[in-house]
Amino acid sequence: MNYTLTLTRWHKVAQRINAALKEREANVKTAFTATAISPWNKEGIEEKAADIARRAAESLAIIEAGALAVAAIRAALAVKNAQLGIAGRLAEVEAANRRAALYKAVIDGQKPDMVQPENVRALPGELIGESESWGFARRAAVAVTLQTADAALLDSLRERLAREQARATRLLDEIADLNREKIEIAVPQDVVAIAGLG
Repeated sequence: MNYTLTLTRWHKVAQRINAALKEREANVKTAFTATAISPWNKEGIEEKAADIARRAAESLAIIEAGALAVAAIRAALAVKNAQLGIAGRLAEVEAANRRAALYKAVIDGQKPDMVQPENVRALPGELIGESESWGFARRAAVAVTLQTADAALLDSLRERLAREQARATRLLDEIADLNREKIEIAVPQDVVAIAGLG
């Protein structure tokens, strides 16, 4: 049966089918590999076993049809995504987010106790202390963290961060708009119910 849905909805249909298949797969595996009975429960076992095997075989057929349906949905979405340029935009979003994360890490990593390189010589002598280690006197210098990013770089990074965040947001909005496009895909009748289309 053919259905015409938005790309976003098709993604959700594929997820729904996969979730239903996962549950059925577990039941089929159990039915065919782990059906246990008590030795005293011999009455009518042949009929019970036949019923379990029949239901598992029906589920197996739905799993096979569902897996093919998910593959068809994903293939159709991939073609449409390529036509609309969604994959390229997603790659651009990933790159923008990666750059933004780096800029933010550098900006957020600036601490008030950092020392600018030109101020290191002016550090007070008290920063060098004496410490005992196994009974021997040793000089131990306190470590200071250099502020190697100057104000101009940090201002530039703030601007770049805002630009990359805005770019990622704009691209995600474009992708959301493109995902409203509709395509028609055939879904086997056996799968319609678990796809939530019936």
